[in-house]
Amino acid sequence: MKRTIEKELNLWKNKPVRKPLLLKGVRQSGKTYLLKQLFGSSFSTVHYFDLERNRAASNVFKQDSLKSKDIVKALEAISERKINVNTDLIIFDEIQESSRALTSLKYFAQEMPEAYIAATGSLLGVSLGKGSFPVGKVNIIDINPMSFKEFLHALDEHTILEILENLNFSKPLAEVYHSRLWSIFGEYLSVGGMPEAVDCYRSLKKHSTLEAMSEVHLILRNIITGYLGDIAKHAGSVNSMHITEILKNIPAQLGREIDGNSTRFRFKGIIQNRKGYRELAGAIRWLEASSILLKVPIANRGEQPLSAWESYNRFKLYLHDIGVLSHLAEIPLLKKDAFIPGFYKGWVAENFVAQELTASGMNKLHSWQEGKAEVEFVIHSDGISIPIEVKAGRRTQAKSAGIFAGKYASPLVIKLGFWTNSLTNRNKPTLKLPLYAAGLLADRGRIRQTIDKTVLSSFSS
Repeated sequence: MKRTIEKELNLWKNKPVRKPLLLKGVRQSGKTYLLKQLFGSSFSTVHYFDLERNRAASNVFKQDSLKSKDIVKALEAISERKINVNTDLIIFDEIQESSRALTSLKYFAQEMPEAYIAATGSLLGVSLGKGSFPVGKVNIIDINPMSFKEFLHALDEHTILEILENLNFSKPLAEVYHSRLWSIFGEYLSVGGMPEAVDCYRSLKKHSTLEAMSEVHLILRNIITGYLGDIAKHAGSVNSMHITEILKNIPAQLGREIDGNSTRFRFKGIIQNRKGYRELAGAIRWLEASSILLKVPIANRGEQPLSAWESYNRFKLYLHDIGVLSHLAEIPLLKKDAFIPGFYKGWVAENFVAQELTASGMNKLHSWQEGKAEVEFVIHSDGISIPIEVKAGRRTQAKSAGIFAGKYASPLVIKLGFWTNSLTNRNKPTLKLPLYAAGLLADRGRIRQTIDKTVLSSFSS
């Protein structure tokens, strides 16, 4: 399975000198597979060291010296293979298990910049211990679950993927392509983007969709069990119970919707005798640091920077993967071996949009609420704020995005929903896109062209 992040990895490889590479992200997001199988295939030799399971490799970093040459010699002795730092890829998997291994990346950057050093970490934000983080000495890349476009590629839907990537915002997509994309989109909502689940689904769906989804559910259940194991191992007995309760409560929180859209996170009622943000802040930060949750602050004004208008205790929480959410929420998307078209709740669509925007490189999302007006997401593009409404619930004619655009001089309103794409210039330029196209909104060039087109259209009129 191909990942779009491979382009960034190849750019790193082709530099004459380079800092060590650090891939971080939630467990089971495909970091190891990406380095060993996909990226590793472009090297003559790959030297792989799992610092969680390989005690000998982990002990290398406990020696007094953290000199790069000494570490390489010790690794050669363990693997019984010669390491050529000019041609070979060296992988330190689960580097968070050794704080000194993480520190050693700083010395690799200083002493051996020609080496191809890559590391992965799943819980870097919560289990680093006393080691010093090599600030400025590593190239950090976030690895997210597979996006909808990557899902299409994995299913060998290359033609329909090309149609999506070349979608003309102002020209409605032909119904035959829209229907096909919508159908596969329904599959993605239930399978999600965890690579193991996607690989299982693509292998078994040709025989039986029901059998494929049954296996996917087992995989998702095991992934969630693994998360709970990490929580128990790294968070302490009392705090781990709080973290677990918050994680299990996310579907109910998102499902507490108004007019099809989720509300801000509520603290009361999750844990007995705990009803305020300060009492749950540590547990929420743990889930955010482990990349299991996506936290979206709610700004009460629309001027940039939106972070200036955040409140520490007003935010929305989404799960990192729509498949994991569907499994936790027990949402039935299958009926008689076929996917049910559409969604049951707007918050499912909201979580998908949050996941897609994050996967496409928008790491700092915001929501907006002022008075009774609320917009699900606000993106920042070329110095302007653009409101995004997600309309998969009962009300599809909400005017909040228009209120935001009028008050804060946004040149464009974006609405995501069941419809196909269109661009209108009534009252306020409005771009309507199907939900499955959410990942295209990270393309600043296309957004700028869309804005320019509406301005030109208005001038001509």
